[in-house]
Amino acid sequence: MYAEIVFNRPISPYTYRIPENMNNIQIGMRVEVDLSGSLTTGIVYRITDNCSLEDIKPIKQVIDKSPVLNDDLIKVAEWISQYYVCSLGEACWAIIPKGVKKRDVKVKHDGYSTRSKDIFELTQEQSHVLDELTRAVERSELYTYLLHGVTGSGKTEVYLRVIKRVIEMGKGAILLVPEIALTPQTVRYFEKRFGNTLAVLHSRLTKAERINEWYRIMNGEKKIVIGARSAIFAPLKRIGIIIIDEEHETSYKSDDTPRYNARSVAYYRAKMHNSVLILGSATPSIESYYLAKSKKFKLLELTTRVLNQNLPKTKISDLRKVRGRKFISNQLYRAIETRLKNNEQVILFLNRRGYSPFVFCENCGYVMKCKNCDISMTYHRNKKKLICHYCGYTVDPPELCPNCGSEKISFSGFGTERIEDLLNNLFPGAVIVRMDTDTLKRRKSLSEILNAFAKRQIDILIGTQIVTKGLHFPNVTLVGVLNADIALNFPDFRAAERTFDLITQVAGRAGRGEKGGEVIIQTYNPSHYAIQTAKSHDYLTFFIQEIKYRQALNYPPFCRIVRLVFRGKKQKKLFETACIAIDIIKEKAKNKVVILGPSVCPLSRIKQNYRVHVIVKTDGIAGINSVLFELNSKVKRVSGVYMEIDIDPISML
Repeated sequence: MYAEIVFNRPISPYTYRIPENMNNIQIGMRVEVDLSGSLTTGIVYRITDNCSLEDIKPIKQVIDKSPVLNDDLIKVAEWISQYYVCSLGEACWAIIPKGVKKRDVKVKHDGYSTRSKDIFELTQEQSHVLDELTRAVERSELYTYLLHGVTGSGKTEVYLRVIKRVIEMGKGAILLVPEIALTPQTVRYFEKRFGNTLAVLHSRLTKAERINEWYRIMNGEKKIVIGARSAIFAPLKRIGIIIIDEEHETSYKSDDTPRYNARSVAYYRAKMHNSVLILGSATPSIESYYLAKSKKFKLLELTTRVLNQNLPKTKISDLRKVRGRKFISNQLYRAIETRLKNNEQVILFLNRRGYSPFVFCENCGYVMKCKNCDISMTYHRNKKKLICHYCGYTVDPPELCPNCGSEKISFSGFGTERIEDLLNNLFPGAVIVRMDTDTLKRRKSLSEILNAFAKRQIDILIGTQIVTKGLHFPNVTLVGVLNADIALNFPDFRAAERTFDLITQVAGRAGRGEKGGEVIIQTYNPSHYAIQTAKSHDYLTFFIQEIKYRQALNYPPFCRIVRLVFRGKKQKKLFETACIAIDIIKEKAKNKVVILGPSVCPLSRIKQNYRVHVIVKTDGIAGINSVLFELNSKVKRVSGVYMEIDIDPISML
């Protein structure tokens, strides 16, 4: 007997002999084998009786007592490998949990609750949406819905009830949430309804917890799975529904090979199981909303908040007209002061951590940049260090300019750390807490902060993108967006969409109680359509304006994009290789392509590697995949050049 083994490397399967004492080996098990003289873990992909090769090495050891991949997930791996142009082994390793051996560990979920009722009376809109989804689930047919519901419209309650029907039918359900920040609160709601049938898969579980949950799902003990991106691979045997909450979120796209999008994988799994797929968001991606308007998806809408709550009133603070302190405008200062007097809570959003993102010499203009990356370093005052946020390089801030010797070193701009320091001076009696990756190093620090905020032990919460996502705190009556222009200025065709999404989502944290809410947006570009439509909570007007630009410039949803990023130590060699790649694509692509580049990436050097990219626009991925596989094998042979293939990229940086 022989086994084809796949590895977490960009190589094809290798064949190994199955020793007679290992006749219990099954497809989907992990084994250890000799690969190029090194003991390496692989996964059994196929088992055959015969092999024409000679001197075949034997399998050394079987790791698992039962498969970690079932037939269903192996088919998913095959699809990922073909669509995202990676090896089958790399696809398999993206699916399996990062544990080694099953251990009996009870998984505890950190949670916090701010709602007093377990069951809510549905609004008329919620009832209509639930009826439609329930009928679809009972038909057991593939159907994709886009649920466009304003923030606070009760999408979670709809999810809970339609999943209840799926469980009654003897099927399973997957609910994806963007990041760990959303998971504790959502998990608490689901635990109250479904108890021990619930499994949670996310990056903050220990390896033992993760593998334990995985086997319980595979064995049928768990019927409902909640988690971040990787939860889409949950080994449920009969899937009745897949829900992607906040479907617009970029965190559903993997940054590493294979660069899969959980939304695309969800569609493939829903198709395999003839199940319902729901994409939910207050700010749907332009592509999803376009497909809904084109009748490819069915559009369902929740246009009002539950309990007759109004959307928050939104004001714009034009920083061009602000004199003196521009971090916190007088308008925002007075609003914070009022909330503190009324014992209400405030969330301030700034998508930039650290104290000062830009350190330079006022005399000669020299900028303190990372020695490994073409990026300015960020000053972190708590650590008294300049830190590169891309490679982690750290250095002491200079007392004199390294270029001219001047003492005029300026710490320009502001991050969350500087805002925290400023607010402590402005409001010395307030309890102010910062929530970003610098303060969330410990495993339980996130739940501790959110629990304290829910108990009103924190007055002002300052945070990066993490505070924009699905949090429900009825005592929050003010949200401040400190700099709405950060995302807007990125050299990316999705910059306006990201700006609209972030402002709308963080604004949705305000006014979720009886007291109502207010949002103040600080910006240097108050007339931009993304900011104006976010101010008025008007997604449709934003979509109409944005889709015109996309169509005029032929960007998604009017084309598909493949981004090739070439990185290495010698920039000239990167351009030469990129030009060869372009010639191959032009010659062999089966469908029409438009090629932009090669050009230097906006982030031109990271971790000592220069970066050059090529953008390929095409009307379909299927006609170019085989060319990309051929191209990939040729570039591998070019010394000193590594090529990333990103299908449907979400970033152009």
